[in-house]
Amino acid sequence: MKTKQIIQITLILAAVLSGCKTTQLIQPVAPVEQRTAQPQVVELDLTGLFPSDFSGRKVTVNKGAMDLTTDSEGKITFDMPETDTILLSLAPCPDLSKGCDVSIPVTGWFVPYKYSVKPDGSVERKSPWVEFRMTPEAVTSLPQFDFLCKSEYPATVSINGIELKQYKTGIFFTTVKFDEGVNRVRAEATTPDGRTAVCEQEFIYEKRDMTRQSYPLWLDKRSFEPATDMELLPGEVVKVSFRASKGQEVWLDIRPGKRSIKCVREDFNDYSIYRAEVPSGSLATGTSHALSVRLIPASGAPVKDVYRSDFERTVIVRNPEAFPLVRVKNEYSRLVYNLGAPRLGGPIRSELGPGVILKVNGKIGRNYRVRLSNTEIGFISEDDVELTDGIRVQPSYSVTSMSCGPAGAADMVSIPWLEPVPYEVYPDPDGKRLVVTIFGAETAATWVSHRTGCRVIDKLTWEQTSPETFRVFVNLKTEDIWGYDIQPSGKSLVLRVKYPPSYDLSAARPLTGLKIAIEAGHGGSGTGAIGLSGLVEKEINLDLSFRLGDLCAAMGAEVIQVRDSDRDMTLTEKRNIAIGSGADMLISIHANAGGRGYLSVAGTSTYWHNPFWAPLAQTIYDRLLETGLPEFGVVGSFNYTVTRVSQMPSVLVEQAFMTHAEDEEKLADPDFRQQMAQKIYEGIIDYLKMVK
Repeated sequence: MKTKQIIQITLILAAVLSGCKTTQLIQPVAPVEQRTAQPQVVELDLTGLFPSDFSGRKVTVNKGAMDLTTDSEGKITFDMPETDTILLSLAPCPDLSKGCDVSIPVTGWFVPYKYSVKPDGSVERKSPWVEFRMTPEAVTSLPQFDFLCKSEYPATVSINGIELKQYKTGIFFTTVKFDEGVNRVRAEATTPDGRTAVCEQEFIYEKRDMTRQSYPLWLDKRSFEPATDMELLPGEVVKVSFRASKGQEVWLDIRPGKRSIKCVREDFNDYSIYRAEVPSGSLATGTSHALSVRLIPASGAPVKDVYRSDFERTVIVRNPEAFPLVRVKNEYSRLVYNLGAPRLGGPIRSELGPGVILKVNGKIGRNYRVRLSNTEIGFISEDDVELTDGIRVQPSYSVTSMSCGPAGAADMVSIPWLEPVPYEVYPDPDGKRLVVTIFGAETAATWVSHRTGCRVIDKLTWEQTSPETFRVFVNLKTEDIWGYDIQPSGKSLVLRVKYPPSYDLSAARPLTGLKIAIEAGHGGSGTGAIGLSGLVEKEINLDLSFRLGDLCAAMGAEVIQVRDSDRDMTLTEKRNIAIGSGADMLISIHANAGGRGYLSVAGTSTYWHNPFWAPLAQTIYDRLLETGLPEFGVVGSFNYTVTRVSQMPSVLVEQAFMTHAEDEEKLADPDFRQQMAQKIYEGIIDYLKMVK
């Protein structure tokens, strides 16, 4: 028998309308690097484009890439091109409103690529059909895989002969264990009237030792810290760490000069982590130093060549006076606590507006390190600031007086802001207070004026926590507040704490007097998460937002739909609409995704950024659990831009997980979304009862 004998495998399908009519030639398994993926066959039914005489029609695919002719059934067949759109040019030209060309997006197509084309370029499958929605690579080292399939609902469905549950969304799934070599996976769906669709695919399982070998020598560049170039002060330490070949002798080389530091090593299963520390005081001030890595093969290694990293990190040490002052130039410029990997918005400590002057004392990549005081720092992107011209001394001033009193629909606090120094507000509902911190100010016999008539503010107190850090404690009469805002106004920082809106929960329309903003997450090109069955998050977000809006409006509220259609909007634009509307409350609607497996992470959840709004998140969450959805929890310190506001109670609702089969089945049901809207409304009512 020849070693390269070709084995012909014919895939026999169970129905005339089966989704996978293919015949393949399978060769003996070759090394992975010698294999190339076989193209998938596309079969398009074009009868929907022609009123009659659909056979023998000339069709050009992708501007001349292929010239085809429809068969007696009005179909064309070709290999799937490497493109996200298929352009069909038809001759003779049918009576189409858009001309002789039909553009067909292929994003979201699933095997088998067998579709009927509509005149607008959309496609559909003809009954009966079955498709693979989640598969491994054709050649895989995974010993098993969770196959996800879909067919029209209802149907009797199976994978490899095992009958499975089909969800109302049409999906069904199971875990298939592979044998070494060729594995055939067969999905089957039978409709209630007895018609059957079958699709089969082949996957080659090649058992591999996934242990990474030490030789040839290697270094994981992505693991290298520091991840970017740095500018530091004398007296700091550059901490270097990285993952590389196990068990080697490794040196950190520093140029200019001939200095090297031997790395300490910690061994793991198939790699070692190497570490070294470079005191910045050992580096010449003002000189650019390059750090690189050198791996020396261990004794007895099968290789002799030294490995040198093909990248390096630059470190410059500067004296404090050599770092510049910068001026904030953009609205909502984020000052963050550190440069840790951002999650849900990053560790934001405040958002600064144009004009604020900051003293830089370091730079990490494209981020300036800001000196706020002798004990506190922050980081801000270089894109949000500009170098100051001629200003060499960091601004500072003395505070002599403050005042608070009623002003229109809010209590107002006026704090001197004689220089454009940075400031921040810390919400402390447990302490029934707002804490305003000004960096670069000091007290000078500070006295405080309290005018009569304040409805929310009890009194102001202050503390000089360091020689250049001045804190104002805005003590409140209640933690149940309705929003606050702080803005520079001339030579003052003006903090306004809003009065409660007027409403009557005993009235027939209990939300009368309230203005509620509702934000449907994502939109336009931002689809959000895609469910297991193809459910699109932006669409169900908008649907639930409208349902909730209709409920609130029926109960008397003025409703602002922040996203009122399927359109692109920036997060800042959405937030500005909500704030600019003067809304009393903001509810953001999203749907979650994540986890491994199709029945893993599930449940409903709510999120707050400002702890004053945690009770609203809790009351809505408690009501959502009444739908029968499992718990995912109430999540705090959530930095989503739209709900990161202080001007009104603001929370985000993650309806459920689109990546969980049971959750998605519920989300796809309009009646269930109506139930969720009702529960969110009831949670709002519960909150209003609490804060009345």
